[in-house]
Amino acid sequence: MSSRALRRAQRELEEKQIAEKLAQEEQEDEEESEEEEIAPKAKAKPSMFAMLGDADDDQEDDDADQGQAEVEPTADSSVNPAPAKSKKNKKKKKKGKAKSAAADVKTSTSNKVPSGLDEIDQALMALELTSNAQKGSNAEEETSVVSEEMKQLCSVLSIDTQHLHAANEMKKLFGRAALQNNEDEPRQRQRGQQGGVAAAVAGRNAPGARGLASLGLRRNIFIQGKEEWPRGTSGGLAMEVVEKRADGIVEYRYVHSRTYQEIQQQFQICVGSMDPERMVQLLHLNRKFTSYPTHLTSTNTITAYHISTLLQVSEIAKQQRDNATASELLERALFTFGRSVHSTFPKALAAGKARLDFRRPENREFWLAIWRYIGTLTVRATWRTAFEWAKLMLAMDPEQDPYCIRLMFDQLALRGRDAQAVVDLVESDYLQRLWKVPPNLAFSVALAHDRLKQPQKARSTLRNAVKEYPWLAARLCKELDITPIPKPVWGKEPNGDYQEILCQLYVPKAKDLWNTTEATSLLVEICYSFEEELGLGEDPYWLAHISETDLARHVILSDDRNLIALLDTRVKSKFTSVSDPLPPDDDIQSYDVSNASSAARRTPANRAQLLASLEELREYFHAIEIENLVGDVTEQNLRDALERAGSNLDEFRRNSERFQEVRLRLQGEGVQVVFDGEGRGEELEVETDDSGED
Repeated sequence: MSSRALRRAQRELEEKQIAEKLAQEEQEDEEESEEEEIAPKAKAKPSMFAMLGDADDDQEDDDADQGQAEVEPTADSSVNPAPAKSKKNKKKKKKGKAKSAAADVKTSTSNKVPSGLDEIDQALMALELTSNAQKGSNAEEETSVVSEEMKQLCSVLSIDTQHLHAANEMKKLFGRAALQNNEDEPRQRQRGQQGGVAAAVAGRNAPGARGLASLGLRRNIFIQGKEEWPRGTSGGLAMEVVEKRADGIVEYRYVHSRTYQEIQQQFQICVGSMDPERMVQLLHLNRKFTSYPTHLTSTNTITAYHISTLLQVSEIAKQQRDNATASELLERALFTFGRSVHSTFPKALAAGKARLDFRRPENREFWLAIWRYIGTLTVRATWRTAFEWAKLMLAMDPEQDPYCIRLMFDQLALRGRDAQAVVDLVESDYLQRLWKVPPNLAFSVALAHDRLKQPQKARSTLRNAVKEYPWLAARLCKELDITPIPKPVWGKEPNGDYQEILCQLYVPKAKDLWNTTEATSLLVEICYSFEEELGLGEDPYWLAHISETDLARHVILSDDRNLIALLDTRVKSKFTSVSDPLPPDDDIQSYDVSNASSAARRTPANRAQLLASLEELREYFHAIEIENLVGDVTEQNLRDALERAGSNLDEFRRNSERFQEVRLRLQGEGVQVVFDGEGRGEELEVETDDSGED
C-alpha cells in the first residue's frame, strides 16, 4: 500500500473515532437534560405558609414537623449537587456552579438572621442587605466609568516617538535632500571657524576633541544626536520612578547627583554675576581638556550637557540672533533628557501613562526646554513634530497643564494635519470635566470636523461655539475682513482682560486657518443663522477657570508685549528668573543650591589654597609630559607616558577629577584657568576676575 493510501486510511479512522465520541456525548447530554426536567418535580418544596397554623392542633404540628423535615434535605440537596451530575459538559458545569454559589449566598444570608426576629425585622434586614448590594454594584459601575475615562485619556495622550524627530517630518515633506542639507550645515560652520557662542557649543576650539559614539546617537527617544557634539555623559542627570498607581499611571522624576548639584551651584553663581560671557565660559569649561578618552576622565565634559547652562546660553545665542546655535543647544538639552530616562519611561510614554510633577525644579527644566524647542520647530514649519512635543508636554501633567498647552494644542494639530486629535481631545470626558471647552478648542473642533468631511457636526459645534463665545466670533470676522459683520455678533467684545487674553491668543494665530473659502463660508453661515439675539458672553458655561499663574507663564513665554501688558502687575512681579519662569507656590526642592554654595564658600579651601593645589596639579601633569599627549591619544599611549613618569591610571584619574574640582571652585572665586598657547604650552595661566571675591 502506498504512503498516500496509508495516510488516507489513518485520517478516515480518526474521523470515525471523533464522530463516535460526539454521538456518545450528545446521548449523555440528552439523558442529563431528562434528569433535570424530572428532578424539580420530585423535589418540589412545600409552601412555607402551609406550615403556619394553630399551636394547639397536634396533628397539624406533626404535619408541620414532617414538612420541616422534608424541607431540610431538599435545601441541602439544592446547595450540594448530586454526584450524578458530574458528567455535564463545561458549559453546564459553569451553570451548575453559579446556581450552587447563589444557593450558598442565600443559605448564608438566612443563617445570619437571628431566630428571635419577627417577620418585620427580617424584612427590614433583607432590605438593608439589598441596599448594601445595590451600593456595591453602583460603586463598581462608578469605578468602571472612571477606568473608561482614563483609558480614553491615555489613548488621547499616547506619544509616537517617531514624530518627535524633526528629521522624519523633513524627510516626508522634502525627501532625503533636506536631511543632506541639515548634515552639511555643521560642517559649513566648522569651516567658517565661528567664535563666541557657536564655538563654545561646537567645542571645536579644543585640539583633538572627539564626538559622540554612534550607539548613543541612535538610542535616544527624544532627539537624534550629532556626531560633532562633544563626547561626554549626562553628568549625573537621571530619572527614577516615584509612584505606580492602580490605574496604570506611572509618575517619574528627574534627579541630580552630587556632581550635578555642584555644577548647578556654579550655574547659580554665573547667573548672579549677570555676565553672559561667564555663562558661555561655564558651558565651554573643560573643553580644552577633552582630548582624553571619556572612560578615563569622566568629569571633563559635564558642563557640555548641563541642562540649565544649555538653556541659558541658548537664550544668549537667540538674543545675538544666532538661531541655529540656539536651536542646537536646545536639542542638546533634550538629548540629555532622553539619554537619562528610566528604562520603563518610553513604554509608559507610548501608552500615555507617564507623568512628571511640575512642582519639582528638575522636572520644570524639561517643560521649559520643550516649550522653547517648539518655538524653533514652528519657525521651521515642522508642525507635526511641534504638535507631538506639545502633546508630550500635556501628557506629563494633564490635570494641571502648567504651560496651558490647551490654548495652543488645536492650532498645532490642525497645522500638523491631525484634525482627529482635536476632536479626540475635546470629546475626552476626563478633560472635559477639568477644562470644559475653552474658546479656542470650541471653534477649532468645528474646523476639525469640517476637515474630516463631517459638515453636520461642523455646523452644530460651531453654532454652540458662537453662542457661548460671541465676542470671539466677532473678532474672528473682523480679522478675516468679513464685511458686513453678521448682525447677531456685531459689536460683541471680550469682557475684561481675561477674555481679551484668550481672544488674542487665538484669533491672530488661527486667522490663516480660517482664511479659506470653505471655512469662511461656514463661519458666515452660522453667524447669520441666529434669529434670537445673542448675549454678551460675560460668563460662558463652557469657560472653566484657568490658573492665573499658569496663564501668566504661558503669556510671558509667548513674548507678546501686548498680552503681557494685560497681565496683573502682582503676577508679573513674580517673574524673576528666565531659567525658571514663575515657579509654583508649592515648590518641592530636592536640595538647596544656595545653602550648598554657602557651605562650599565656608570650607577652608580659600583662594590661596586652591591656587597651591592647582600648582601641584600643574607639576604632576608637566611631569607626565601632558602637552605631548594632546591629539589622538590612545589608552596605550597614556599608559606608556604614565609608566615613564612613575604614575598609573588610578592616580591620573584622581588628579584629573581633582583638577576639575579646583578649577570649578576657582571659577566661583572669579579666577579663570586657561592653558597657555591654546592648550599646547607647558604653563597654566590664571586670570583674575576683578568682580570676584577677594
